[in-house]
Amino acid sequence: MGQRVLCLTLRELESKVAMKKTKPENGQSIMLFAIMMPIMALFLIGIMDYMVTNARMMDTVAAADLAAHAGAQEVELLPDGTVTVGSRGSAVAAMYFNGQLPTGARLVAVSCGRYQGRPACWVTAEVQSPGYLLPERWITVNAIGYLAHGVTEGDQ
Repeated sequence: MGQRVLCLTLRELESKVAMKKTKPENGQSIMLFAIMMPIMALFLIGIMDYMVTNARMMDTVAAADLAAHAGAQEVELLPDGTVTVGSRGSAVAAMYFNGQLPTGARLVAVSCGRYQGRPACWVTAEVQSPGYLLPERWITVNAIGYLAHGVTEGDQ
């Protein structure tokens, strides 16, 4: 008996493998895009909501801090250690805050007196989140400014 030899050229083998269909892809990439697009849009809107809220918070904290320090400079500390508080400290703090009024912020309260044993002013403000993705809400910001030693209106 003679041996049979099967000869296939490499070119024929490659073409048969290349022509073989594996699985039909009937719109899978379009479906994946349709599912992922709304998820990505929500993710980006959420990031934008966070960034705008954070920027508004930083502006409000800076304005409240400056207002608290300005109001604290109006508090009088007598040589015997007593603190005299007039309405001038609160008025100056409110004037400073309203002069720089950040976007979406409002002044809630100003109180000058003795805090933690030192003459100071306490400023409470609120800032509103933009509400792009999450509902709008008011976020409270508190700042305290102490009387700087040796720096009062008479010393300047």
